[in-house]
Amino acid sequence: MRHLLARFLAAATAVACLLGALPAAAQPASAPAAASAPAPALEWLATTEQATAKLSGLRGDRARAIAWLAAFNAVNAIEPRYREYAPAPPPVAAGTLRPSADAALAAAIYTALALETDADQALLLRRYRESLAAVKSAAERDAGATLGQQAALMLLLARAGDRTGRVEPPPVTPGPGVFTTPSYARMPRSIAIIGIAPFAVRSVTAFDPGPPPAVGSAAASRDIAEVRTLGSSTGSTRSGEQTAAALFWNSGEPSDFSSMVRPVLEARKLDTLDIVRILALDALINIDGNIVTSVLKERYAHWRPEAAIAGPYAAAADAAKDWQGLVRSPNSPDYPSGAATAAGVLEIELPRLFAMNGPIEWRNGQTGQLRRWPDAAAMAEEMCGSRVWAGAHFRGSVEAGRRVGRQVAAEILDRQLLSR
Repeated sequence: MRHLLARFLAAATAVACLLGALPAAAQPASAPAAASAPAPALEWLATTEQATAKLSGLRGDRARAIAWLAAFNAVNAIEPRYREYAPAPPPVAAGTLRPSADAALAAAIYTALALETDADQALLLRRYRESLAAVKSAAERDAGATLGQQAALMLLLARAGDRTGRVEPPPVTPGPGVFTTPSYARMPRSIAIIGIAPFAVRSVTAFDPGPPPAVGSAAASRDIAEVRTLGSSTGSTRSGEQTAAALFWNSGEPSDFSSMVRPVLEARKLDTLDIVRILALDALINIDGNIVTSVLKERYAHWRPEAAIAGPYAAAADAAKDWQGLVRSPNSPDYPSGAATAAGVLEIELPRLFAMNGPIEWRNGQTGQLRRWPDAAAMAEEMCGSRVWAGAHFRGSVEAGRRVGRQVAAEILDRQLLSR
């Protein structure tokens, strides 16, 4: 523990020095006109996504979760309407100087991401300076910046034991039902989640859907038969609409989700604290959903459809030597489906957290394709089906993943950042 603390203190000193070396932020020459209340939080949403685009997988999820939780704790300390995410700064004492919420938000996110070497530090620094320059009162600006830095450093210290580096998966004996790295994988598989504890859920085990259908069982045979006929790259029986959905959900840009929810948040006319709370909860659900799913994938290490159909251990009744899915499967086990976990998450959080109870539309930033659904449940149903139509997952895997996603989202929304 001592070496972790020493590392953190050194890092905290570096952050403090970096934050202190911002003359334009400390004494702005001129302050632009103040933006409307929600604008800073939504601008930081775009900035955070852009700045962390090169932070892959759970490392990026962790960085964004800490940033938004720090922002929530800082802004909530100014006007404590919600329960904080521990550890957090104490509420600002009544009758004392009221820190700027915009400065606290900016400093929390900037401080949380300042040590991420692969983040776009130039962008973060520019946005940080602009945010502080927009606060007219020097006293409120400085108090807000100090509060935001404190909130971020407290969470960084609390999560100092996280290990996000590459970890080799344990060796396995190849055989029926066992996942092995496919020959087309571009790089060796690694397990990032081995050193990252969940941020909010009480127990990963509580979400375990149980094992996948046993190899050779009637359920497993049905799953293989379905994906063999619907998910093939050639000679498939899927419809044109199913093909479009499979390609839609297998591509896109990281910002597609925020592009969908940003106008929804703008239309609700929420204040900064409520927007930051929503984004912090979404980040919590996202990181823990990924951790839970990844742990379960490693627990069951179940093979993908391509191995079950075209691999050397495929049963004679299931085998099709030249079979290939519409898309190449990720270099990770099949069960439960991570994409279906995301579908289950959205099915719960879009109506409950974002108040999106009616029709939904989502534009794929990579292809430009726009798809619409009557509600979040219909969208989740298509997301799950698309993984079978793409040849990437079995039906049992997507059904299990969807349940996991729904359960993770519900637990976090029921327990975290609640009204006081």
